[in-house]
Amino acid sequence: MPSSLSRRRVPGTALAALLLAVAATGCGGGGSEVAEPKGAPKTAPKPLPATAGEVEAGMLTAEEMTGYRVVEVDSWSEPRPPVGTQTFKPRACGVTAQPEGGAGAAVTYEHDGEPRDLHPRDITTTLYARGEAARWMAELREAEGRCGTFRSESSFGDGVHSDKMTWLPEPDAGEEALRVERVTEAGEETTLHSLTTYVRTGDLVTAFHHKISYGPAIDKDHLAALLPRPDEALVDAQIAKLLGDLPA
Repeated sequence: MPSSLSRRRVPGTALAALLLAVAATGCGGGGSEVAEPKGAPKTAPKPLPATAGEVEAGMLTAEEMTGYRVVEVDSWSEPRPPVGTQTFKPRACGVTAQPEGGAGAAVTYEHDGEPRDLHPRDITTTLYARGEAARWMAELREAEGRCGTFRSESSFGDGVHSDKMTWLPEPDAGEEALRVERVTEAGEETTLHSLTTYVRTGDLVTAFHHKISYGPAIDKDHLAALLPRPDEALVDAQIAKLLGDLPA
């Protein structure tokens, strides 16, 4: 009966020979098939800074900021108390103010040269609770359509400001990035002009901030030389260091 033939036991020596033949030729029976070599193991990404000390250690130092000198370095392990309050009209434009977040560090720096830089700039990295950094970046991006112009007032009692914000082309940095230019008319005598680049890596937001102030009598050519400009090399170097990828 066919069933009895299918259940015959194969002698041990014959079974061993059969297994060797299968191993030599491959399961498909084609001698030309060769198992593909396994690729090199991928390096696991380095963990992002998770404490104030780690964030501070991940900030650029004076030696790593070519063309600049560091004025001050600061870090904090918990949300800092706000120095004042601001109100916005329309209220939804309050999203343009970066949330305090938790631990963080900041480096204040200026151009390394003479005359002394009258408009120091800073890099601030803030650690947020899981998901909060991405949520705020999404809200800031959505504000572009409704917060081109708005009014703001601070608790310092320096009057109502007229603000104009322009969203500039996004730099290719981190997981996502935004760049915003803001011009604030602070009374009749002073104009504040700032450029801020926000880069998110995980739950960290790094803000590259440069602000100048000037009066109505400033020469246009002088103003053009002072206006904030992005430094892409500095952005790339700072994000690379936070990621642990800055070359030694």
